Amino acid sequence: MEQNGLICRNGPGHSSCAAPLAHLPAEGPIHPDPPSNAIPHRHRGRGLIWGLGGTILSVFGFIALALFEQYNSMLGELRSDLKHFNEISSQFVKKENAQRYRDEMRECLKEIQASNAARSRLEQELRASENAREEMVREVQRMRERLAFVEGRQTTLPSNISASAVDK
Repeated sequence: MEQNGLICRNGPGHSSCAAPLAHLPAEGPIHPDPPSNAIPHRHRGRGLIWGLGGTILSVFGFIALALFEQYNSMLGELRSDLKHFNEISSQFVKKENAQRYRDEMRECLKEIQASNAARSRLEQELRASENAREEMVREVQRMRERLAFVEGRQTTLPSNISASAVDK
């Protein structure tokens, strides 16, 4: 098989054509793609950079996804804790009940203050009555002493009179 024509190589960044060949060997087919070692070095670097860039970008994406999932799960846990707190706090004292207890406590405090005032008045009256009793006790004692003196005088006078009457 004989071919007459132009053989051109088109690769990235370069294009070359050879002169027409008069005859080609019949051993093997002609490959239009150059071997892999014929690709210039700068083009291999671009592919490597794109490959590493894509890998790094996917790693960052995976990390971001993991962080988002963790944030989302923490947010869900916080919501469930808040719901549980609201359920428990609803069982606590209602505002109306607390106000009623507060009013009852105020009334009790007023009663306690009134009873303390009455107690202090009664204590003053008790001290006054004790003072009056002690004064009465002293007065009674003076009366007894005077009575005893008068009785002693009366008993001594008749004996003095009877003794003087006997002497006459």
